[in-house]
Amino acid sequence: MRTSKGNQKRSFGPMLLAMALGLLLAGCDALLGSKQDPTTEEIFRVGRSEPGLFREVEYVPLFPFYTLGGDGAPLQAPQDVYVGFDTFIYVVDARGLHVLDQAGRPALFIPIPGGATSVIQDRRLHVYVTARRDTLIGNRTWNLPVVLRYAGIPTGNPQLVDIIWHPFDDRSRRLNRPDPIPTDEEVAFTGVAVLANNAIYVARRGPVNDPTSAILPHNTILEFTPEGLNTQALVTLDPRQPTLRSAVNPADVLTFVHPPQRTTFPFSRDFYIAQTPPEGERLRYAVLSIRAVETPDGIEYRPDAEKIQIVGDTTRGEGFLYEEFKFACPSDLAFAADGTNYLFVLDACKDSLFVFTAAGVEGVAPPPGSSSTRPVVVSFGGRGDGARQFNRPQGVAYGRRIVYVADTGNHRISRFRLNTDFE
Repeated sequence: MRTSKGNQKRSFGPMLLAMALGLLLAGCDALLGSKQDPTTEEIFRVGRSEPGLFREVEYVPLFPFYTLGGDGAPLQAPQDVYVGFDTFIYVVDARGLHVLDQAGRPALFIPIPGGATSVIQDRRLHVYVTARRDTLIGNRTWNLPVVLRYAGIPTGNPQLVDIIWHPFDDRSRRLNRPDPIPTDEEVAFTGVAVLANNAIYVARRGPVNDPTSAILPHNTILEFTPEGLNTQALVTLDPRQPTLRSAVNPADVLTFVHPPQRTTFPFSRDFYIAQTPPEGERLRYAVLSIRAVETPDGIEYRPDAEKIQIVGDTTRGEGFLYEEFKFACPSDLAFAADGTNYLFVLDACKDSLFVFTAAGVEGVAPPPGSSSTRPVVVSFGGRGDGARQFNRPQGVAYGRRIVYVADTGNHRISRFRLNTDFE
């Protein structure tokens, strides 16, 4: 059973509409930035004023950090951040969805009762938000997880065009037991990832995880068409036992989508999944790289053998994605679609941001002229409110060579950039 589609409109000033249209026409160069843009000038100013922050290769903070939402009021425990293909900055917090321009200035606010937990944009410039929503079924009001899809934000005509509910959009539930049960209120949608054809993966977790039951395990990755129709659950991921191909309390799912202006990249169903350990436990491998392989019997989801095989090879690097117990509770993932292909892993328990190459080696490419070819480790963090510290961070994003972190406990969006970008 699908919900009826609703509309939600907010008024925009003429300046926002003009900004959006200009950004959409700017093309790939605007998306990826240049060394002459205002952000680069800001980095030089920071470098001159606080030279003690720099080492040879290091992510350095960009000031000011963003602390105000789309309505000009303070952010309240921001849960996620995303740099849109339209180059607006999208933030979700305890109050709703915020849209900021590149300078962090308020552009739009859409209130969401109960707040929202993750945000992303597809190649049509539709924005997806995970949240919860009340609905009356029979004589009871249920609070259920939803994925909200908004269209028209970049062009000044925002509309809520679709709602994906749990459990109504899961085919097995629709056929076998369409009505909610108490455990459905314990389920959460924790992340959305976009494929090149605008289909989406949705990370879901909850208490029912018996793969032999008529009800599909809650802990899984669901796939939906661009129109929001459920196609399948990735039931080959083990929802109970941590393995190299599991889905234990999924915290996020990440794909490798590129800007809509770029049309030549290969289509891929591969993804990363971040897992959260049960309370009091640790996962040997909390972030997994999963390969989607076409077979005569359909798609098989396999561990990424290449990233596993290089672990411990000191000729490749000093750290690796598949080191045992590398992460405590990874909360979010991000991918750099600018050719560097860096993977960013945010760990809320370690209050740290980890950076990996596409091969799964910790670090970034060494600067020109370096005597070593191994990636340079630039991961950083620690609990606190300092410029390079975090407090239970929940979201990370990348765009125009800048890393954004939703620093939840500090009620801010922190920003960082590699110092070698301007050397």
